[in-house]
Amino acid sequence: MKYQTLPKALYTYPGVKKIFYDNQSCILFKKLSHSLLNQEKIATSHCFMYIISGQVEVKTKEGNAITTQAGEVLFMPRDTYLISDFVAENNTLELYLIFIGHETIDVFLNSTRKASQEGSGTVPVPSVCMINVSNSIKHYFNGLNAMYLDVENNREILNLKLLEFLHLINIDDHQNIVATLYASEQCKRKRNIASLMLENYKNNLTVTDFADLSGRSLSTFNRDFKRKYGMSPKQWLIGQKITAANTLLENGMNVTNSALEVGYSNVSHFIKAYKSVYGRTPKEIKKKTI
Repeated sequence: MKYQTLPKALYTYPGVKKIFYDNQSCILFKKLSHSLLNQEKIATSHCFMYIISGQVEVKTKEGNAITTQAGEVLFMPRDTYLISDFVAENNTLELYLIFIGHETIDVFLNSTRKASQEGSGTVPVPSVCMINVSNSIKHYFNGLNAMYLDVENNREILNLKLLEFLHLINIDDHQNIVATLYASEQCKRKRNIASLMLENYKNNLTVTDFADLSGRSLSTFNRDFKRKYGMSPKQWLIGQKITAANTLLENGMNVTNSALEVGYSNVSHFIKAYKSVYGRTPKEIKKKTI
């Protein structure tokens, strides 16, 4: 199964303008001239989506569906899996996407520490929710369009604009966003590696994606993983994927579908990985068992 890992997948996506970007944090402008349906995604940063024209419907893994119209903001916490439908209106879909990594969230929460600690036990952590949109938020996005669309990428401006956005949301949301972000960060911080890997090993995610989802740097993730499993994450992923694929092959599934089912979009890469584990290609093993 092929996933788009956000925000990374959007950096080279057609119709996306990178206003400011720095690894897991960015401000993007997206314009499409046609609808995109059933786009599977997993977000590794907190995401706010502001719709200018058209609409977006997201379906969460819990089965909830939320439709966002022009002038509305949708919030998606990091580590959120969703299926989205981007529907163009009058042949155009325009929206802003703001992705905020946990380092910037930490700075924001530290500046509102008392409120985040007081509210953390009262607000459940949603997978996806709507955010109140005030005139100040509308002016914020109008300002992005007027001042920054053609400005060279700048990390310092990005951090300032992200913090400005969070504080504007906080002013109008009566501390709910603070409590939500605080609770989300606490429950996602340094997630259990075993459960994370077993839940997602069939997805087309890189080791860097897993590190981001676990709340660790890449070096810390590799170190913690090797301490637990005695091998690298890449070695473990290949073993898990190929073992699962072999079961599918034994049950009659063909090679191409087995490869896709465990996250290999390239069948040649799958066959090579399969041979590295079993010493023969799937076809050779099938011939031997006939």
